[in-house]
Amino acid sequence: MKQFIFIYIILAAVLFSYAGKRKRTEDLPLLNTKWILIEISETRVNEKNNTAFIVFYDNYKFSGNFGCNYFFGEFTFRKKRIKIDYQGSTKSYCTSMELEEQFSKAIKNEITNYYIEKNKLYLLNKNKTVCKFEGLTLLN
Repeated sequence: MKQFIFIYIILAAVLFSYAGKRKRTEDLPLLNTKWILIEISETRVNEKNNTAFIVFYDNYKFSGNFGCNYFFGEFTFRKKRIKIDYQGSTKSYCTSMELEEQFSKAIKNEITNYYIEKNKLYLLNKNKTVCKFEGLTLLN
C-alpha cells in the first residue's frame, strides 16, 4: 500500500510539472503585450533601432513607437483578421527616418491579418508577412 501511495505521488508530481511547462509555451496574447518590431518587409531591424513597438489594448486602442515618433489609433480584430485605424503620431525629426517611414506605411495601409506563434506576432497583408514582432513584456 505504501508503494502505491509513493507511485501516486511521483505520478502526480510529473503531471503537475508537465502542465507547468505546457503553459509556458502557449502563445502570448495579442492584447496587453508589448510587441517589439524585429523584422519589416522581410528585413531584420537593426538591434540598435529596436525601440519600435506596438501595444494592442483591450479597449480596442493601440499605441506604439515607429522608432522615433509615438503613434496611436484604434483597431478591431476577429479570428485572424485585424483592421487598424491609424489616427496620428508625434512629429519629431530624427537622424534616421527609414525605419520610421517603413513601419508607419505598414501600420497605415498594409495590415489585414495577423497570427501569433508563441512569443512572435506576425502582421500580414493578405498572406504576406509585413511586420514581425517579439513579445517581450506582458503589461499589467
